[in-house]
Amino acid sequence: MDIKKIRNYLMIAVVACQIALLTWESLNGGVVTHHFLAQEDMPGLSNWWGLLILPMLVWLTAYGIEHRSKQIEDEQSRLAFHTVAARSFVGMLLISLIQSTIFSLGYSSIAASLLLVIAFIALFLPLYRIEAIVGYVLGGAYFTGPMLPFVGVVLFVIVSVVAHFGIKPLIVRLKAPKVISE
Repeated sequence: MDIKKIRNYLMIAVVACQIALLTWESLNGGVVTHHFLAQEDMPGLSNWWGLLILPMLVWLTAYGIEHRSKQIEDEQSRLAFHTVAARSFVGMLLISLIQSTIFSLGYSSIAASLLLVIAFIALFLPLYRIEAIVGYVLGGAYFTGPMLPFVGVVLFVIVSVVAHFGIKPLIVRLKAPKVISE
């Protein structure tokens, strides 16, 4: 299936789910606002932002995958790339769903510990890629709204970027054999 069709179907599904969530919240006490540090006197972020953030993330993900895919000339490599991107999306979606379920059941300390585990995993896997980010945000959006997962994503993206673009090249450079020219 064409990436643009997938993008459009996913955007429609995301918007429909977000509208359903906001409608349900409106009919059951009002749309939830998440306050900084869980303090009512602090500024808050409403779940209404999901109507902007989630479709934007889906569009950016589809665009990023399409752009990176066009740079791959070999069809087998392109298929492998799409497989890795899909696994990254689904993996982070499942992790986020598990973490959100644990958080919703009242085990917030376990959910916070799981975020640290994800940050550790980010040292070894490129979780800075947009497909991992959107998988994580979508997985948590329907439990806690899109803002909390979006804030949580910042932690492991920073760890992943530093590890993959700072530490890893440094280690590779240090491990490279030194060539002595004559």
